[in-house]
Amino acid sequence: MKKISSKTLFFRTIAVIFLISALFFYTYFWIVVYPKHQQKNTYYDQKCQSFEVQNFNLSKGQIVFIGDSITDLYPLDSYYSDLPLAVYNRGIGGDTTSGVLNRMKISLFDIAPSKIVLMIGINDINGGVDIETVAKNYKEILKQIKENLPNTQVFCMSVLPINAKILEFVNIDLAERNALIKSFNVTVQNFATEYGYTYLDLFNLVSDENNNLKDEYTIDFGHLSEAGFVVWTNLIKPYLV
Repeated sequence: MKKISSKTLFFRTIAVIFLISALFFYTYFWIVVYPKHQQKNTYYDQKCQSFEVQNFNLSKGQIVFIGDSITDLYPLDSYYSDLPLAVYNRGIGGDTTSGVLNRMKISLFDIAPSKIVLMIGINDINGGVDIETVAKNYKEILKQIKENLPNTQVFCMSVLPINAKILEFVNIDLAERNALIKSFNVTVQNFATEYGYTYLDLFNLVSDENNNLKDEYTIDFGHLSEAGFVVWTNLIKPYLV
């Protein structure tokens, strides 16, 4: 039998170690890393990633609108391009109070706006989150803003009512739901007062006598139409000039 030299044995050992290592990392990537990446490839994560990239080129001391899909769909440039400050949209469709809490640094603190317009909570309420948890989260949002951006003005927008069209998708007591939303807005107003912020009541400007979102102000059951955005703009814009 031909004797294998120590040099050949050494290189064969290195090759085996390399192959085993390569196999390990290949397996680890596809079983552990890639699935986690896929799980984070949601709209929420995509938006957060885009905010993080945008922050490198944005100026501090500007205006930020932050919230859920109602804010996400708000064409801010169409209404606020004449302001002396830039206006940034940090709305994410489907977001909740806990979602906003998880992205405060990327959405707000990293760009340190001088003014913040906050509307959040409807997805919590429609999703069945108990009102005490929603209130706790909302208060924590304001607390963190006060601690990290003490000189920033904050405008707490009332959560909007929903329209009867929602009954085409879910069976709920519409009057009860809108009454709950209106009650939560009282909590929002109290928190705004507690932290020295401004509460703005958009709810009553877009609702009818039964507290339902008026048809002319929505494109479905809760998202604002162009007319709805005009009402919001007319309410908030004087505070942003």
